[in-house]
Amino acid sequence: MNSQEFNRNNSGAEMFMAGAVVGAVLGAVIGMLISPNTGEENRRQVVKAAKRGRELAEDLYEEAEERASHLREDFEDYAHEAEKNLRPLKKQAEKYASHALDVAEDKIKETKKKYFTGVKM
Repeated sequence: MNSQEFNRNNSGAEMFMAGAVVGAVLGAVIGMLISPNTGEENRRQVVKAAKRGRELAEDLYEEAEERASHLREDFEDYAHEAEKNLRPLKKQAEKYASHALDVAEDKIKETKKKYFTGVKM
C-alpha cells in the first residue's frame, strides 16, 4: 500500500465517521421534533440512543486500535525484512569501499615514490 492509498483510505474512514456522527445527531433531533411521545419518553429514548452511540464509538475505537496494531506489526515485519535484505549489500559495499581505499593508498604511495624520490620536504 503506497502513501496515497493510505491517505485515501484514512480520509474515507474519517469522512464515514463524521457522516455517521452527524447522521445520528440529526436523526435524533428530527425524531424528537416529530415524535408523538411525551418529553419523559423522549428523554428515555435519548439516553438509550446515547448509550448505543457510546457502545458504537467504543466498538469503532477498538477496531481502529486493532487495525493500528496490525499496521504496526506489518511495518515492523517490513522493516525487519528490509534490514535482512540490505545486510549483505552493506557488507559488500564496505568490502568494495575498503578495496578502493587500499588501491587509492597504493596509488598515492606509488605516485609519491615516482615523483618525490630524492626530494626533501
